[in-house]
Amino acid sequence: MSIPPCEKVMLDIVAMFHQYSGDDGTIDVPGLVNLMRENFLNFLSGCEKSDTDYLSTAFEKKDEYKDKKINYSEFLSLLGDVAIDYHKIMHGAVLCFGGSQS
Repeated sequence: MSIPPCEKVMLDIVAMFHQYSGDDGTIDVPGLVNLMRENFLNFLSGCEKSDTDYLSTAFEKKDEYKDKKINYSEFLSLLGDVAIDYHKIMHGAVLCFGGSQS
C-alpha cells in the first residue's frame, strides 16, 4: 500500500525527531543545532545574515520547562514557526523572519 505524501511527511518528522533526540525523548541545544543545520541549511543561511541568533532564540522560547531541552510538542511548535517563515518567504518576506516567535 502506498503512503500518501502528507502522511509520509508526518512520519518523516517523527523519525527526524527520534534521530536527534536522546533516550529521554528530548533534544538539547547541540542536537537542535545539528538537526536544523542538516535539514534546513538554506533556511539557516538567511538566519546567519540576520542580527539575531535564530536557533538560540527559538530554542529559548520553545523550552517551556526551561530545562535546556525541548520535547516533541515543543519541537513541533518550533517547526510550526519555521513553516510560518517559509510561508512568509513565499510572499516576499526576508528569509528567517521569525515566524510567530515575536
